[in-house]
Amino acid sequence: MIPYTVNIKLAARTLTGTLNLQNKTAVDWGWQGLIAQGCHSSILIIDPKTAQTIQVLERHKANVVKVKWSRENYYHNLSSPYCLRLASGDASGKIIVWDVVSGTAHCEIQEHSKPIQDLEWLWNQDASRDLLLAVHPPNYIVLWNGDTGTKLWKKSYAENILSFSFDPFDPSNMALLTSEGIVFITDFSYSKPPSNAGKKVYIASPHASPAHTKPAPAAAPAPTGAKKALNKVKVLITNEKPTAEAVTLNDCLQLSYLPSKRNHMLLLYPREILILDLELSQTVGVVAIERSGVPFTQVIPCAQRDALYCLHENGCITLRVCRSTSAQEEAADPEQSVQELVYDLRSQCDAIRVTKTVRPYRMVICPVNENKAALMVSDGRVMLWELKAHTGRSVANP
Repeated sequence: MIPYTVNIKLAARTLTGTLNLQNKTAVDWGWQGLIAQGCHSSILIIDPKTAQTIQVLERHKANVVKVKWSRENYYHNLSSPYCLRLASGDASGKIIVWDVVSGTAHCEIQEHSKPIQDLEWLWNQDASRDLLLAVHPPNYIVLWNGDTGTKLWKKSYAENILSFSFDPFDPSNMALLTSEGIVFITDFSYSKPPSNAGKKVYIASPHASPAHTKPAPAAAPAPTGAKKALNKVKVLITNEKPTAEAVTLNDCLQLSYLPSKRNHMLLLYPREILILDLELSQTVGVVAIERSGVPFTQVIPCAQRDALYCLHENGCITLRVCRSTSAQEEAADPEQSVQELVYDLRSQCDAIRVTKTVRPYRMVICPVNENKAALMVSDGRVMLWELKAHTGRSVANP
């Protein structure tokens, strides 16, 4: 009998387990409806509808620290169709741009040997759909062509850069969160690096501010509402470097522009969220947690409504919706009047059982309808939550 062989091509199957600590921020929910998650040196592509892993990308030699889906908002036809593009950065400083459908690396980029701090595709311009901005430690931002791997420009700053955020209403505005404060850039362009070092603004710890520590005079009434926010902003935003006792350094966890409100920015601290009005240079909203409450770890602002998805240290996800109020006692003086933003708690999910090996890592929301959230847990689980409207019973007419 003549022996014969049959070549059967089977897709590679990777069984994932507990995540590495460096994978903590390596998750992103794309506009096409897929979730990319870093697991050690591999990248999992998860379909939220079926909660199944449909693709595994394996080419990194170090732990994956960042993943970003391309927006895919360009003109397409049969000759230039949409393709599932994903950019990933690892702890060795390598960036890989993937063709997710075929599971192959389209481009590899290497600048330094330190972990990538932040990644973002430049989606709000028509020059090219392949522009990728990256933060290379300690203080470099580099604009890459994600199709060819070409470095377009490179810019260094005085402080260590932790992350950045683009103004969704003006792509030339950009904010850098550094180890000492915030750097505002107003001339960002894909064609050339920023011309100057930007405007440096220092931020002081909210709990170290006089609004918290200095007792109010007995004769003066206690400040409330907008006045309390105005008193706090005097030491929160300053052009002078604060003292060592008041500087936040590691206190500020996150910086982000609000996509639902022009010229507003969000600063996240473990026990409170500050909403800044950049035109007035004032704090116009404070979301604080009581002493018995669970601290924040992450906040995602929504674009379709002024709402905040908040992740807490126990894995609980809360939704807070803005309720705008105006200070009536200051309405008579238009120069001192300010609109105070109050975020009411509307919904929350169950917490997880946190242990030494089980901790919540990161949260992402669906960018299309913003009513679904996914929580990445350190043991490798991805928990999917969906926000649904609750219709209460109508009150009977007496």
